[in-house]
Amino acid sequence: MKRICIDVSECRTTDTFFRVLLSELGAPDWHGHNLDALWDSIAGDDINEITPPYHVEVRGSRSVPTELATLLNRVQSLFEEAKAELGIDVCFKTD
Repeated sequence: MKRICIDVSECRTTDTFFRVLLSELGAPDWHGHNLDALWDSIAGDDINEITPPYHVEVRGSRSVPTELATLLNRVQSLFEEAKAELGIDVCFKTD
């Protein structure tokens, strides 16, 4: 399984987080910065350069603003849902 490590300690907005994550996934420039678009790129074929299986390890999550911490929890839930409902081998863990 491919491991993707991202550091969000400098992220202060949800947009910045999505830029960091999507860059590591090799998402196209037109990729949306929201949970629906992220779901589509995990569940869809050939949207990102990186395809499942993969494991995203997030570092620096303890120092992010509340809004971003909430988003990280929602992204983790989205990854868990993709695995449970669609059998897609992805994982998202924060420190």
